[in-house]
Amino acid sequence: MNENFETTLSSNETAEMLPFKGVIFDMDGTLLESTEADYRAWEKVFNDYNQELPFEKYAPMLGVKSADVIKNEIGFSDEQDIKRILKEKFDYFVEYVNENPIKPVFAAETFLKSLDQYSVKVALATSSRKEKMQMVLEQLNFLQYFDAVVTGNEVTHGKPAPDIFLLAAERLGLRPEDCMVIEDGPIGVSAAKSANMKCVAITETHNAEQLYAADLIIDTYEHADIKDITSRLIAVL
Repeated sequence: MNENFETTLSSNETAEMLPFKGVIFDMDGTLLESTEADYRAWEKVFNDYNQELPFEKYAPMLGVKSADVIKNEIGFSDEQDIKRILKEKFDYFVEYVNENPIKPVFAAETFLKSLDQYSVKVALATSSRKEKMQMVLEQLNFLQYFDAVVTGNEVTHGKPAPDIFLLAAERLGLRPEDCMVIEDGPIGVSAAKSANMKCVAITETHNAEQLYAADLIIDTYEHADIKDITSRLIAVL
């Protein structure tokens, strides 16, 4: 994958075809066990501005753009204030991760590697900002698995708006309806559905009841097979 995150998938005439031409992954909670680090960073930011952030208040923020959290929860709308607080939050995140390295979701890397045998393009669409995405995925050497990447600071409207998934499909050179999304949160599921994409939800950070709007729910990547998953998605078309 090149440094500009442009599509780089080479043609593979021997690769098996799938019903979907693109698979788009969310990042936090879907591929990475990063919820605790993100929560602790936000908790410190909220405390700096004389606000408390119990986890039950944080949970609905999962998948929301950081700038939107600053505007809607902390109460700053000036662009310079938002930039300053974004840096403060990122610094807290780095501080926590340096002491508590981020780990992949169980069996996520095995699942990503398995996609290479199929004629499918793979994208990452995360509400996280580019600097956070690069830091964490470079540490884990995960960028190699993606043909395109879209981060939260590249779209005006964050999840549950469909913009981030639509841009990911565009960068893959595919129609939205030819892509499927893998998500872990209700906000992300809603964004995928609004983008006219089929959505698979993994119960990593939310339970099945909270992910009811997804087309398919899985509990783990262990033994997960993309061919089986896509066949089950086609069955509910």
